[in-house]
Amino acid sequence: MHPPRGSRFQSGPLMCAVALLINVRRVSTDVEDKDLGELHQDLIRAFERIRGLADNAELLGVHRGATAHDAQFLRVSLEAQLESVRNLELIMPIVAPMKAGKSTLVNAIVGYQLLPARANPMTTLPTKIVLVEGMDLNKPQLYLPESLRRLFQTLETQVRAVMLARWPVPREHGYLDELATLLKADALAPLQEWYEGTAEVHAVLARLNDEMRLAALAIGDEDFLGGVRELPELRTGHVHSFAAGAGTGGRLVIIDTPGPNEYAIAARLGPALERQLAESHVVLVVLDYTQMGGEAAADIRNRLGRHLEIIGTSRLYAVVNKVDARKTKDDLSKADTREAVRHSLGLTAEQADRQLFEAVANWGLLGSRVLAEIDAAGERFAPSDSEAARSVLRELYPLDDDEELTERLAETDTESLRIDARRFLRKSHVAELVDTAIARLRRGAAPAVMSAGIKRFEAAAGELAELIALERSAADRGSEIVAQQLAALESEIALLQGHRDARPSPEQLQRRFQAELTTFVRELEGHGQHIIRMLEVGREQQHEASGGWEPVRAIRRGLTGLFDKLFHDKPQSDEHSFPTEDGANRFKDQLAGAVTEQLHQLLDVARYHFEKRVGRLTATIVAEQESKVRELIERAAETLSSAFDVKLQPPPPAVVNGKLSSRLEGARARTTTHEQEVETIERRRVWYKLWIGKRDVKVKTKKTVSVTTYVVSRSDVMRQLSAAFSTQVKGMEVQLTRYVGTTLSAELSAYYQGLDDYLKRYHGALTRSQRAGERDEAQQRERRDALTKLEASLQQELDGLLEYRERLPQTPE
Repeated sequence: MHPPRGSRFQSGPLMCAVALLINVRRVSTDVEDKDLGELHQDLIRAFERIRGLADNAELLGVHRGATAHDAQFLRVSLEAQLESVRNLELIMPIVAPMKAGKSTLVNAIVGYQLLPARANPMTTLPTKIVLVEGMDLNKPQLYLPESLRRLFQTLETQVRAVMLARWPVPREHGYLDELATLLKADALAPLQEWYEGTAEVHAVLARLNDEMRLAALAIGDEDFLGGVRELPELRTGHVHSFAAGAGTGGRLVIIDTPGPNEYAIAARLGPALERQLAESHVVLVVLDYTQMGGEAAADIRNRLGRHLEIIGTSRLYAVVNKVDARKTKDDLSKADTREAVRHSLGLTAEQADRQLFEAVANWGLLGSRVLAEIDAAGERFAPSDSEAARSVLRELYPLDDDEELTERLAETDTESLRIDARRFLRKSHVAELVDTAIARLRRGAAPAVMSAGIKRFEAAAGELAELIALERSAADRGSEIVAQQLAALESEIALLQGHRDARPSPEQLQRRFQAELTTFVRELEGHGQHIIRMLEVGREQQHEASGGWEPVRAIRRGLTGLFDKLFHDKPQSDEHSFPTEDGANRFKDQLAGAVTEQLHQLLDVARYHFEKRVGRLTATIVAEQESKVRELIERAAETLSSAFDVKLQPPPPAVVNGKLSSRLEGARARTTTHEQEVETIERRRVWYKLWIGKRDVKVKTKKTVSVTTYVVSRSDVMRQLSAAFSTQVKGMEVQLTRYVGTTLSAELSAYYQGLDDYLKRYHGALTRSQRAGERDEAQQRERRDALTKLEASLQQELDGLLEYRERLPQTPE
């Protein structure tokens, strides 16, 4: 083929150089892809060998964890890691506090209503979402593994028994009543292996999540969520293009996780999230812009913990959702939001530029759904028949009722709707997230998955090798010494169990906090009512309340200047009348709005002060528990160190803080009607001079009319504000009480569980060494030889993984 006439790239040295450069790049890329492909196969074989060595160790009675149950979990975890490497699946859990819009964001990323959504909490059971190129959007497939179906069969049986024993569904979880009734009557259909179609997928996912939630509420001692070994797998097509590189690309797998800060079942959700993070390659954190004043980001960062040491902070992404709430210059700016999230998640400024995004997930979902429906239906698309189109118009015209929306739909043409949908999608920034972050992750999926796989198999193999070395060390000491050490350790475990049984109950913790809580509520009520009373006539005589929180004085001083402006032309009376409702409500809104804003500030101040108090009390309670067990743990560590010649550190205690939120609303003005005599003047024509002529005269008349006036009473406004504020404070008190009775109690339980696992893990190693010492000399020698060989094999595999790590190319950015 000849170049076009007039082209600068005629045949010659320059053209040859360009062709050579293109060929060199192609060859270089082909070599890199070939090397990566060979490394991929080498890793699969290495991981299979390590998994086999773990199986051999279990046959010898050596396993990671305190029990054989933990060994089973290790097998499942290694198998999941191997499968993700074999299929180059980039595992991305999406982590978010409750109601941050996580499910909506997932739906926006895939481009349609894949996951069910509702006002009440939904996600309890983690769900694996596999994005499949070219799959029909109308036919998502849900696969339920056999182990999961068996687990739910057991769950339903046990929950039914509890309900037949007259256990009531808690009132705050009334949305579970219908499911509970069906479950109690044994009227639920058996779970199937496969479901297809959006409606079936929504129904089954809602059922699974609600059943798991119901079980966590009804049977607190049974951790069904902890028994989940294989997740439900949801396979779906997607609207957006997730372009992947030829050699380094992979398949994106999203893990929909439960919000770890849900008070009712917090003790179950934390470990469930932990297990999903343990198998992740990248983590996407979703935060709610309207709740940026809390500690959600820092709390999630703490939960990520050691997992970021494996995947690295460069694989931590964050989306701040619902930024459409940013309305005025006084709201948190984009730059301020970015800095707040960056510091909370521990990212560098450069990482924040690449890994932090803002979005309005709801808008992205609205736009994607409409565009997908238009493209699928073509000329057959009718806006009036589309629920997605109705949702777009409902967002554009929030004041319209259903009848008005129907009229608008009838008048809307497809092209106008397409323009609106594209605008929603553009303004949502979801496409930006997909085109940059997710596409970037997909392009570098292969190296990222392999790198994480190497690190996780290194950790598993290293820990297993350490356990084998510990058992050999104990075996060399002789059966009598091991028996003495084992007896000492069992004594410490018994003491620990005694302290664990004697730890404060939720009721005791609530009583411990009650005095502090009562004082806090009394102070908060007093300051709030003082601010509200500034509406009274004669407020200039009111004295400043002594003591309390210093910022409250500034709040009151700020109100004084505003009230001076509002009342400068009004009489010093309780009631103010207006001829129109708009005028009255405008004045009332000025009064109530000013005070409400100050009450919001007061609640923010209160939150800060009480969180400090909660933090101090929580730290005190945890420190008290730690002081009770510190001595026995130190003794146990000495026993273990003498048994294994290794210094072992127990897990540290965890300290948590309570979190509060605040919202307050006002009320409307009232009307009065009264009778009023009105004097009017009319012009009448009358005869004069013996009816010869007529002239106009003025005649005064009086009549009684009904007059409606619109009254704003300061007392009424004060009563409305006072009632609303008291309700808010009461709700805050309930929330704090729930925190003490659930979350703090769960943290103490987790602390003791960590210590118990720590001791029992090495108790198992000592026990196995003791049992081995009871065998004859030939059997002991055979076991020691097998352990030695197994340890050497593991070390050889660890050396090989180090070599593979060096061969792994840098992950494309």
